[in-house]
Amino acid sequence: MKNKTTINFEGTELGFHFGLGFLGELLDNLGFSIDDLQANIEKNPFKVIPKLMHTSYAYNLEREGKEVDLKLLDFVDLLDSVGGVTSEGVSTFLTAFTDSMTKDVPVAVFVLCLRYDVGGVFD
Repeated sequence: MKNKTTINFEGTELGFHFGLGFLGELLDNLGFSIDDLQANIEKNPFKVIPKLMHTSYAYNLEREGKEVDLKLLDFVDLLDSVGGVTSEGVSTFLTAFTDSMTKDVPVAVFVLCLRYDVGGVFD
């Protein structure tokens, strides 16, 4: 699983980190469960996607022992300046985020997730 990516936003290069720690931070910051993430992105991508990205960006800096230099509103302004949620950078981020959650997931983990999601049908 690839847990990190770097994206250039018209001259501003930012690092993003994924994985379990990031997901925990994200869900705490957003106040909903992993099951609700997709629905909330679809319901209000203009609010959720920047928060998703900023959390990943801040988590990456935390792991590197650095201070967050772009607060959420500054980050949103940066996204607005490069085309908003439909920009190439956002698309690149969402692809990396999705890949981090789905690529190279062992079959046993996938089966366990299926068992959980379908309420024990395989028991």
